[in-house]
Amino acid sequence: MKEANFTRLCSTKSMLTVNGSFPGPEIRVHRGDTAFVHVHNQGEYGVTIHWHGVREPRNPWSDGPENITQCPIPPGTSFLQEIDFTTEEGTLWWHAHSDWSRATVHGAIIIL
Repeated sequence: MKEANFTRLCSTKSMLTVNGSFPGPEIRVHRGDTAFVHVHNQGEYGVTIHWHGVREPRNPWSDGPENITQCPIPPGTSFLQEIDFTTEEGTLWWHAHSDWSRATVHGAIIIL
């Protein structure tokens, strides 16, 4: 994640992006898969990622609610998140779970 300038409706703003894109990349998995997501925070603030709709009974530290189940990923550091897609199907989403970054850091999860 890092800050990037984006222009929408004739206005340019700096916002936190994932891999330089907004919205962030789609994650495509099969039910029963385990995904490992390497999050490198190049932003200015701590941030966490939440895997919305994904049950994480064995990996609560990878579920994102800041200072509840996961400490924020400090700027300039990385965190490897393990996500188990045990029973989920369909389309879900992932998003930042930290203050203002929720608005720009998000993407789809497609579970086949």
